[in-house]
Amino acid sequence: MFSKVISKKIKWALIHFISGLIILSTLSLLVFNTWFIDGRYLLSDLFGLATIIFLLDLALGPLLSLWLLSPVKSRKENTINISVILLLQFCSLGYGLLQVDSQRLAYFIKWQGSYFAVNKGESRKEANNEQFYIFDEPAVGSEGREIYESLIKEAISPVEMYEFFTLSSFEGECGAMCGVITKKGIVIVTKENGKLKFNKSLR
Repeated sequence: MFSKVISKKIKWALIHFISGLIILSTLSLLVFNTWFIDGRYLLSDLFGLATIIFLLDLALGPLLSLWLLSPVKSRKENTINISVILLLQFCSLGYGLLQVDSQRLAYFIKWQGSYFAVNKGESRKEANNEQFYIFDEPAVGSEGREIYESLIKEAISPVEMYEFFTLSSFEGECGAMCGVITKKGIVIVTKENGKLKFNKSLR
């Protein structure tokens, strides 16, 4: 009897694992091919973050199934338990997707002669469209200097101070190609057929 119960629990956990693997793999491919195309994944530690989220969510469901589901429980108990497990998984997945979304490219900013790629998680702007901007630091004594200094006191970096951004363009800033600074190092940006492309090398 005991071995049959364990066997059934393992079977249910395995079904949950395989189902989760299919769903998460499909969703991961969709997100990657929609949000991080043309080398955009190079701009952040996407793979490290996504791997942690993927493995946590993949392990969470089957482990809870193994623990909470049982053939000796009533159908109602098992239905409630699987509902709670799925709710937890969906909440975990939703949180994970928000974290991945925060790694998407928001904009480029030219500050002190260098270009920086800023992701959505760091951006203070409401609208982010992968546009190029130039940071215009307000002169001492000017109207905007007081705002600038108050933002500095709040530990806000100049690359996030959209209040002093001037709109530019890839063509105006880079011409054919330029290197942008990211948390993962310098990434080469080019434009082909009207689309931005990202690469770690010149090849």
